[in-house]
Amino acid sequence: MRILILHELDDLGSARRTSINHAFALVKYAPEHEYTLHSARQPVTARLREQAFDAIILDTTFLCWRWARPKSLWLDRLLDAYDFIAKSDAVKVALPQDEYDHAEILDNWLSDWKVDLIYSVCYDHHAEFYPRAGKHARVLEALTGYVDDADIGLMQRFAVPFKDREIDVGYRARALPAYFGRIGQLKTELGDRFRSSMADRQLKLDISTQARDALVGDAWLQFLGNSKFTLGCESGSSLLDARGEIRECVERRLQRNPAASFEELEQACFPGQDMRNVYTAAGPRLFEAAIARSCQILTPGNYAGALKAGEHYIALALDCSNVEDVYEQMQDEDANMARIEACYRALVEDPKFRYRNFVAGLLAEVRDAAVRKGRRLPDCGSSTGTVTDELALRESFTRAVLRAHQHHIEDVKEIRLLPNFLHAVIVTLVRQMLSLARRIRG
Repeated sequence: MRILILHELDDLGSARRTSINHAFALVKYAPEHEYTLHSARQPVTARLREQAFDAIILDTTFLCWRWARPKSLWLDRLLDAYDFIAKSDAVKVALPQDEYDHAEILDNWLSDWKVDLIYSVCYDHHAEFYPRAGKHARVLEALTGYVDDADIGLMQRFAVPFKDREIDVGYRARALPAYFGRIGQLKTELGDRFRSSMADRQLKLDISTQARDALVGDAWLQFLGNSKFTLGCESGSSLLDARGEIRECVERRLQRNPAASFEELEQACFPGQDMRNVYTAAGPRLFEAAIARSCQILTPGNYAGALKAGEHYIALALDCSNVEDVYEQMQDEDANMARIEACYRALVEDPKFRYRNFVAGLLAEVRDAAVRKGRRLPDCGSSTGTVTDELALRESFTRAVLRAHQHHIEDVKEIRLLPNFLHAVIVTLVRQMLSLARRIRG
């Protein structure tokens, strides 16, 4: 099949490992297909517009452009540049996340482009998210990330024996703005509460919600492989921001008063709306910590329906009121090793949580959707069951990426230098002004 993957991962060096794994899973686990990898920051060429594709994948990172501001400079321009997608008879697949953020804009976008398959990570609420797109598209349940076979191989090199690990409890989380509601605040509050509650104990805590401490690439796996315990919770939001109006209100208020409290922002921008619904999903860290064989300390949650408190992880109250009990359980090495192995079996050894299985299922859905559209896709033997070790995965991935980027040689010939140069200058100036505004506010 000829597959176009639309993404927004220009700088792989600073991208989260989970974002790379998710965006390019098809390339890695089904390298027999012909791929075109296109970033939204690259020019849309005549070749891209005229190429006939069998499937078009709208990656999570590409769909994030729905909340870029100003809309006229970003999303409107993007929708105009990629209008050929709406007209294409290819099977179109959307992989959105944070569906509660600009939900109406996302729904209209996917409906206007006649997307055939939507993989929802908040599946229980998909009828609320996709009243328009859901009339045409088949909506399927998905996770924010899966187990990557190559990460298992890497972790075998990175993981330190449990007794020798230098970090007792490790945690990284991004501080979320107020427009994600109280659930969005939980990730930051959890780290702060746990660190404060455990301060008087002789533990090496490596807990941070600061952007400067974010870990990317192999450093993230090394961090997990050197942590005896990993703190965690389900992530998401308790607000539905259909058109980004709550976000705009919060940002305006913070421009006037950067020290505004959550309660002040709630009263001004979303009074009475928070916690009407809770939109949460298990994050990729759940699987990565299991791969690292780091014992997890988790707040109450569903966790892909696979984990039970006590058996697979140490349960932590949201307010950290049971830290005494948690600390005592951390001292029981036999129980913790049993939890680690039970968690590994439940998440890593279950095929349904592997990227390999996700890719095979997605391609099967693409073929079924093609039949419903009256299209006949080319036959191609699957290789997803033959590539198993880390070296072979990297080799097949490299070959597929090289084939995909051969197209860019032709694209360079088509780039209209002046219009794209002018657009680049405008975008750079806007970014500098926004950066300056943030420094002034700080």
